[in-house]
Formats: sequence, C-alpha cells, structure tokens
Amino acid sequence: MTNQSTTGDIRGISRKVVTAVIVFVLAIVIFASTAFAQMASNYTVQIDVDNNTYSITTNETEPIEILSQANITLNDTDKLDISSFNAGKGGVIKVDRLNDVNVEFNGTINTYNVYGDTVKEALDEIGFNTNNVTLNCQLSDTVTSGMVIKYISSKTTTLKVDGETYKVPVVSGTVSDLLDAANVTLGSDDYTTPAQNKQITNKTKVTVNRVTYKKVTKKEKIKYKTVEKENDDVYEGIETVVKKGKKGTANVTYNVKYVNGKKKSQKVVKKKVVTKAKNQVVKVGTKETDGAKVKTNGVSSKRGYKVGQVITGRYTHYCACGICGTGSGQTASGRRVSNGMKNPYYIACNWLPMGSIVNIDGTNYTVVDRGGSGLSQVGRVDIFTPEGHRACYRYGTGKCTLTIMRLGW
Repeated sequence: MTNQSTTGDIRGISRKVVTAVIVFVLAIVIFASTAFAQMASNYTVQIDVDNNTYSITTNETEPIEILSQANITLNDTDKLDISSFNAGKGGVIKVDRLNDVNVEFNGTINTYNVYGDTVKEALDEIGFNTNNVTLNCQLSDTVTSGMVIKYISSKTTTLKVDGETYKVPVVSGTVSDLLDAANVTLGSDDYTTPAQNKQITNKTKVTVNRVTYKKVTKKEKIKYKTVEKENDDVYEGIETVVKKGKKGTANVTYNVKYVNGKKKSQKVVKKKVVTKAKNQVVKVGTKETDGAKVKTNGVSSKRGYKVGQVITGRYTHYCACGICGTGSGQTASGRRVSNGMKNPYYIACNWLPMGSIVNIDGTNYTVVDRGGSGLSQVGRVDIFTPEGHRACYRYGTGKCTLTIMRLGW
C-alpha cells in the first residue's frame, strides 16, 4: 500500500510540471509575437528643419505627433511641408522656420522676415539683386535668426519717402517689389510715382506720396444775386441800381488734401449760413437806340459824371474839311475820318473822357475828338457829319437831351 501511494503522488506532480511548462512556453510565444508585430509597425521618418536633418523611428502616422516625438516644436509662423511624407511608410517632413535677417546697406539697417535657408535664398526672397554684389558672408551660408548681412551693390534704385532719399539695391521687378524690399508700407490713400505696377530699372526714381486729410472751417462771404427788371423809359445799355445787394456770411468746412505735407486740393463738406445774402435789383433799359453800340467797361462814375445821367445840352455839326477842322482827317483820339465815309457816329467835346458814349435824342455817339473852348461847357457837343460841309449847315444847331451811356473806353 505504501508503494502504490507514492507512485500516485509522483504522477500527480508530473502532470503539474508539464502544465506549467506548457503555460510558460505559450507566454513566450505570445510575447514574441507581440514584439515582432510591434517591430513590424515601426518605420523611419526624416525630418528637415531649415538646414538640419534628423531621423526618427516611429509608429505614429500624424506629422505633428512625429515632430512632438522628436522634441521639435512647430511655431505659428513655421511652414510645414509633408508632400514627401507617406504615413506608415516613411519619407521626409520639412519644417521652414521664419527668421529675422538684418540687411545693412549704405549705413542703414532694415530687418526682414524670411524663410530662405541660405543667404542667397533670403536675398532673393527679399528682392535684392545677388549678381555682382559684395557681402560680409557667402551666398551659400546658412541663415540664422538675427544675423546681419552687409550688402554692397553698384546697381541701385532711388527711393524718396518721408522726406528722405535712399538708394535701394533692387534693379528688377515692379515698384511694389521695391517697396517690399525697402520695408516701406503704404497707407490706404498713399500712392507712388511711378505707379506700383510699373517695372523698375537702375535709372528709376520712385517717390512715395503720403496723403493726409484735415478738416478746416473758414468764415466766408456769400455773393449776392442780381435781379434785373426791364425799364422801357431808359435806353438800351443803361442799368440803374434801385436796390443795392448785400453779401452774406457762412461757415464753410473743407476737407483739405495734403500730399507730402503740401496742400493739394480741398472739397466742401459742410456749409452753414450765418447771414443770408440780399439780392441786388437793377433796372435795365430796353428803349431802342441807333448809332454806336455800347460795350460796358464796368465804370459807373468818372470825373463827377455817372452812367445814365441825363444832361440838357446844345449841338453843332462839323465835317472833315479844312474849314471845319485841320483837314488832316485824324481826330484827337487817333481815329480817322473822311467825308463820304459810312457814318461812324462820332462827336467832339472837352468835358467827357475820351471813348465815352452819349445818347443824343435816341442816337449813340462816341467821343473821339476835342475842339475849341466852347466845347468845354457841360452838354456842348459837335457831331461829325460825313456828308460834308453843306450838310453841316443843313443840320444846323440846336438844343438836345444827352444821356451818358458809358464813361471812357
């Protein structure tokens, strides 16, 4: 009985050992399968950050996660290029950093934001000429943020802006490209000469015109209107003011345009009347006349006489013969006369200015000549008669009514 019991125990222990071995082997197989599967899902990705290259083995499929796994932070201004990346298989993830580059030219330093990895790429991006230039570095050098590039070029373009004149190392592209290269920003109303879309050369001179506006209010006079009323009792050409006009006043607001600090134009934006203008009333003669035409000269009074003044006078007649005058045919004003000519409607008198026009009983005559002392009396006139000496006697002398139509030429 003792032997049987021992044998049974040994068999039980053997079964337990076998079971444990089987479990251990299965665990090893499962672990190996999992590790192999994980190794099979990993792949290699190349990361280019500017001119630096990194490699990383990953099982991530999202570019942002892969960059994070590589401890690379993506900034808001960075450019991400995944055109050569294939999720789960590999490829290249390219990151372009935005760098600040300082370019010194003619003693002036301007700062530019560029993505270019090399100095040449940066200058090309800015718009600077890179042919036959002298630099403090090589065109192939890597760009680093904050670096200073000293630039010397024999080919420049002149730029005038904000009262200063600069030489800008740009000889190709448009005026707009030039402004970008010079870090010049235009306001909403600013403009350039020539226009922004014009091509530039090393001979082009570009001017930036700064436009500003200012509201200006002035107190100004308001012109009065002239109202004309017909007067049948007065000869044509005679105007009489029966009610004087009066100018008004207004506060006028202008929007004044300034270009580079100089006044260019102005436009009325508001007008507030303070006092209204009063119309001037004028009576205009409509009574028909014969003889010389009256052309107004703007003179209303002279030597104590007024236009429209009516004078009682006396007339005589003369001609161009030697008996009536010198016989030369030339008047004191220089006007020529001769017997037989078409009636010019001339008179001689000493009391009115030369060139004055008077209406004598319905006919207009121009003062072109002088005479003896008798013609100095107010109202005394001598009428030129082109029909000759006998006609002078025939027309005779007499009293007349004279109306002054014009004073002087």
